[in-house]
Amino acid sequence: MYHLRLLFPYIYRYRYRLIAGLVVAALGAAVSSFSPLVLRLAIDSLANRAIDPHQLLWFGGALIGLAIIDGAMKFVQRMLIAVTSYRIENDLRADLFDRLLSFDQMFYKQHYTGDLMARLTNDLSAVRQFLGPGLNGAATAVLTFLAATVLMMLVDPVLALIVVLLLPMATIVFVAIGGRMRQAFHRVQDQFGILSTRAQENFAGIRTVKAFAQEEAEIAVFAADNERYRKLNLHYVLLSGALWPAMTFCLGFIAALILLVGGQRVAAGTLTIGELVQFNAYLALLAFPMIILGWMVNLFQQATASLERLNDILRLQPAIISPSTPRLPPGRGSIEFRKVGVRTNHSDQWLLRNLSFQVPAGKVLAIVGATGAGKTTLVNLLGRVRDPDEGQVLVDGIDVRELDLAALRRMIGYVPQESFLFSMPLRENIGFGVETIDPVRLERVIEVSRLSNDLDQFPGGIETMVGERGVTLSGGQKQRVAIARALMRDPRILILDDALSSVDTHTAAQILAGLRAEMNERTTIIIAQRIATVRDADQIIVLEDGQIVERGSHQELLARNGRYAAMYRRELLAAELEREE
Repeated sequence: MYHLRLLFPYIYRYRYRLIAGLVVAALGAAVSSFSPLVLRLAIDSLANRAIDPHQLLWFGGALIGLAIIDGAMKFVQRMLIAVTSYRIENDLRADLFDRLLSFDQMFYKQHYTGDLMARLTNDLSAVRQFLGPGLNGAATAVLTFLAATVLMMLVDPVLALIVVLLLPMATIVFVAIGGRMRQAFHRVQDQFGILSTRAQENFAGIRTVKAFAQEEAEIAVFAADNERYRKLNLHYVLLSGALWPAMTFCLGFIAALILLVGGQRVAAGTLTIGELVQFNAYLALLAFPMIILGWMVNLFQQATASLERLNDILRLQPAIISPSTPRLPPGRGSIEFRKVGVRTNHSDQWLLRNLSFQVPAGKVLAIVGATGAGKTTLVNLLGRVRDPDEGQVLVDGIDVRELDLAALRRMIGYVPQESFLFSMPLRENIGFGVETIDPVRLERVIEVSRLSNDLDQFPGGIETMVGERGVTLSGGQKQRVAIARALMRDPRILILDDALSSVDTHTAAQILAGLRAEMNERTTIIIAQRIATVRDADQIIVLEDGQIVERGSHQELLARNGRYAAMYRRELLAAELEREE
């Protein structure tokens, strides 16, 4: 019940539609309760006098009319409640998606994509089923039960008391089975998330799977996960199926007892045949609420398990948010790192410690170092992908934690190590994040990134549809699209995180030549493995074990004959060996 509180704001938002649906449900229950009364009058009329065809037509017409009105009421009721359930599902999905996009990268390292997709699909569907068909059936069942119970008391209090005392037997069975059903459904949904993740990873990494000839191995792993999903579903279905025999037994037992006791009362003359028929008709009306009750327990347990999984997401607060009174970056993009430290996953181990340096606006900073030295982590602090554990990162003299988050990120053009492209045309991938794509600027960034060299290879040119994650492009082409996308935003700060690692040396030299004009207009940070990429930077820092061990220009660092010079000599030697081969 605790997790149902998650739905209260959404239910309150559409309260008038739900109240109208409940009012119509009450009217429908009242109309349906008149049918047994008409049936009683018809039976007593037949038992007391000769058959009157006109009177039979009247009774028959009354039953048909009540059925039509009852059907119309149920149609309106379902339209009101079902439409509301879809609107709540829509709002809840939108809020979930909004919350998911607000989380930092650490969240996505801790949660599987397939499991998140399962929460946005299967779990939301379970909640909608509970709010739509479930709530609709519950309203009909409860109101019909109340109306039938009151009318049974008016017909025969003794028989009504028997029914009221015995019906809780079914509730006890439901409660006993319901808790196990909720746990079973929770396990089913968790396994579905694992199954979805397995499929998503294989589809996204299909090149790797085929390159290592792992199709059979992956099929076997998927089959094992799928078999576990089948067994968990079978266990849940067995528990769910136990409800229906329990209801059949309860209703059959009550009906037999009513027939026995009611028949004796008819024989004793304290109850007419018509009243016994009327009572059994009310008992038949109660059969539907009992069935709905079992179904509702099923839907309730599913919805509770799903809401628990959804609440795990919605109760989390984003670690990176804009300040309550944000400021806008006022200058041209100067950068300062002031005694910055970053722990490994917020543990006691430091990845970066006591780093301080400045990059004046319009200047170029290069960062080099071995893999795992913390270069990417360092630039991630600038766009607040994560915040430092100590020290400050400043843009134009203002701590980035005081700046408006969206404005800060809009002023940064970032080319990551692994370029991600969307399933949309090449033109839209380049213009991603730009409100209006300027044709002149588009042509310029395509030329600078040397993507123009490959446009003739694409069947639709700039309008060519890019496959999922850019699967139709090579690694070098994806990196050049990412460079064009970053430049398209015309940012104050440009970050190139090993952005030319998949590009051949000749093309990389062409791109660097085109980038120099772009760098003159903005602050630039370059992370690279090739010294040739960073040698023209205004300042170069060398990271090692989370510390800045060297800094200076290319010539200054070579003159010191330290780590940077050793890296440069290794690169020259490798290039010489490559030429000889």
